[in-house]
Order: sequence, then C-alpha cells, then structure tokens
Amino acid sequence: MKEFDEMIRLSPEDKQELLEAMDAQYSTYLRARSLTPYIHISITDHVSSNQPGGFFLISSSPLYQDFGYSSHIIFKTSQFDTEEKYRQYQDIGHWINQSFLIELKCMLDSFITDWNHCPLKDDEYFKLLEKCRHLFAHSSYKLDYRPRKGHEHDYEYAYRLYKQIFGHIDKTNTEINLSIDDFVIPFYKKLVDLISDKL
Repeated sequence: MKEFDEMIRLSPEDKQELLEAMDAQYSTYLRARSLTPYIHISITDHVSSNQPGGFFLISSSPLYQDFGYSSHIIFKTSQFDTEEKYRQYQDIGHWINQSFLIELKCMLDSFITDWNHCPLKDDEYFKLLEKCRHLFAHSSYKLDYRPRKGHEHDYEYAYRLYKQIFGHIDKTNTEINLSIDDFVIPFYKKLVDLISDKL
C-alpha cells in the first residue's frame, strides 16, 4: 500500500468543485426538510377539539429559519387521523434524511475514483457514510428500519461506528437515530472539514 504522502488527493479545483456540489446538495436538503416540519401527534388532537374545520398551521423551526428557509404550512387534521397516516408523514422526513446521505456518498464517489489510495479511506466518518449509503439504498426508508436478510453484519458494523462517534445521541440502542441537528448536520460538517483538510 502507498504511504500517506503518496496518497491520491484531489486537485484544488476538483476539491472546490466537490465542496460546492456538497454545499448545494446540503442547501436543497435543508429546504426540503423545512417543508416537512415535525408534527407531534398531540397537536392534531388539540386542534380537532378546539378548531372548526380541523386545520392547523405549522411554521418551520428556527433551525431552518436560521438558514433562510421560513415556511408556514397549513395542514388538515384528517391527514393525521390514524396512526398509519401520522407514521407515513414521519417517514417522509426519514426518507429525505436517508436520501441526503446516499447522495453525499454518490457525489464523493464521482470525485474520488480510487478509495484504496485516498487519505480518507480509513477515516471512521467516511466508513460510516459508506455503510449508511449501502444500507439505506438497499432497505426500507421507514423509521422502524431493519436490515435486509444477509445484511445484518453491515448494519451491526454501521451501528458500532455510529455509537462510537455519536453515542451521546443514541436513544434507542437499536437503530441509527437520524436526528437532523444532533446527527445529520454535525456529520455533514465533519465530512466537509475532513475533505477540506485531508483531501
């Protein structure tokens, strides 16, 4: 194997292009999530009993407003009148989170053509991204994600990495928590830092 100083790095122009492409994808991701605000199930019960017509308004959280994505969305309570409908809505956000990580890995692969000689090859953050991409691209997008048969080892490895890096936010002890502000955003920013410093 090549020594570290013989590792293949991107040219400054390619690195800048990659970082700009990642930033554009990140902005699209944040905008998509700002349009799928978190809705606690209790709000639908409160609205149903207190407002005629069963409509309620949700504003995008300060997290997205800080990025310039401010929305006010009117929902009808009938969109959440069963547990299945409510869970389906939650699954949309989960799917967007997974899709963002899948796209990030695909984007990196279009710039890094030889991972075996990449300075980031053995970095735990990039290993976690690789495992997440594989698992999410070949599985259900649902919140109660379980690995496909035959992929349990990959999931266990990804989960060990996740706990090692983001153990402070692990709440379930069974699955990767795709919290936007606790996991997705810090994870993305760390990947950007590593690319900037080492690639």
